[in-house]
Amino acid sequence: MIRKRTIFFSLFVVSFSICAERYKDSSFEIEKISNLIYASNVPCLSQKHFITSLVTGLRTSSDNVPSLYFYQNANEITYENLLFDLYQPKSDTTNNRPLVIVVHGGAFVSGSKDDQTQPIVGYCDSLAARGYVVASIDYRIGLVLKDVKNQLIIDSLDFKRAIQWGVEDLQNALHYFKTHAKEYKIDSNKIFIIGNSSGAILALHAAMEKEERVSGIISLWGGTIDSVRVKNITASVLLVHGTNDKIIPFTKGKMLNLDSIRNQNQFVPGYASAASVFNIWFSSPVFFGSSYVYSVLEKKQIYHENFFIESVGHEFYIKEPYKTNVLNRIVDFLYKHSLQN
Repeated sequence: MIRKRTIFFSLFVVSFSICAERYKDSSFEIEKISNLIYASNVPCLSQKHFITSLVTGLRTSSDNVPSLYFYQNANEITYENLLFDLYQPKSDTTNNRPLVIVVHGGAFVSGSKDDQTQPIVGYCDSLAARGYVVASIDYRIGLVLKDVKNQLIIDSLDFKRAIQWGVEDLQNALHYFKTHAKEYKIDSNKIFIIGNSSGAILALHAAMEKEERVSGIISLWGGTIDSVRVKNITASVLLVHGTNDKIIPFTKGKMLNLDSIRNQNQFVPGYASAASVFNIWFSSPVFFGSSYVYSVLEKKQIYHENFFIESVGHEFYIKEPYKTNVLNRIVDFLYKHSLQN
C-alpha cells in the first residue's frame, strides 16, 4: 500500500512538471541572496536635511511608513556601494535564463530593493518561481531641499539630477549583469526592466540610451522628461497607467503638485504629511506620461502593449483585482518575449 502511494505521488509530481510551463507557471522553489554589490564607490548625497532626521525620529517600530531622504545640498558627497537582491529558481540546471531587473518606486526620496510595502518587490518571488533570474536593485535616492525666502523648494534641476543619477545606476546594473552573465546563468540578450513610479521613469530613460540595450521595458505609471529622445526606444514596452493619475500624469504635466499628493492615497506614506507640515513646494520638470510614450511607440511601430485603466490614480495595484491583473499582464508580456529567439 505504501509503495502504491509513493508511485502515485511520483507520477503526480512528474505529471505536474510536464504540464507546468516555464516562464508562465509557478513551478520552482525560490533561492534569495541578499546584499550583493553591482557598483562600488558611487558618489552619494551625504548632508541630510533636518526634516529627514525629524521624520525618521517620529517613526515607531510598528509604522508601515518608509524613511524619506531629503538633503541640504548636492555638493557634499560620500562614497557607497550599490546593492541588489538576487532571486532565482532553486536547483535550476538551465543556463541562459532571462533576467528581470526590478526598480522600486518612491518619488526619488524613498523605497528600497526590499521594500515589502511595494507590490513590485513582491513580484520578485512570483517571477523567480516561474524560472526567471530576478534582481531587485537599490539606486541613489534623495532630493535637495532649498530654502528660498523661508520657503522649502525642490526645484526642477534637482529632479533632473535625481533622474540622471538613477539612470546611471541602472546602466551600471545592466553592465554588471551582462559582464557576469555566465556566473548567474543569464541570457544577456533577454534582459527586461520593470519599474514602478520613479522606477518606471528610470526604466524608460534607460531604454533611450544607446549603451546597454534591453529586450523589454515594463513601465508601471511612469513617464519621461525627454519628449525627443523617446524615439530612441527600440525595446518592446508594456505600459500600465491610470488615466486619473495626478502624481505622474497620464498625458502631460508636472509631477508631485502638493494638492495631488494630499488627495491621492496611493502614494508614498508620510510624503503628504511632510509636504504639508513643512510646506514643501515641488517644482518638477514637465513629464510626458504613458499616453505620450504610447503615441511615439505607435508612430515608430515599436512593439508595445497597454493596460490603461480609466478613472483610477497612481499606483492602483495596491488593491485587488488590480494587483493580480497587473501581475498577469507582466507575466504574459515576459513569457511572450522570453520564448522569442
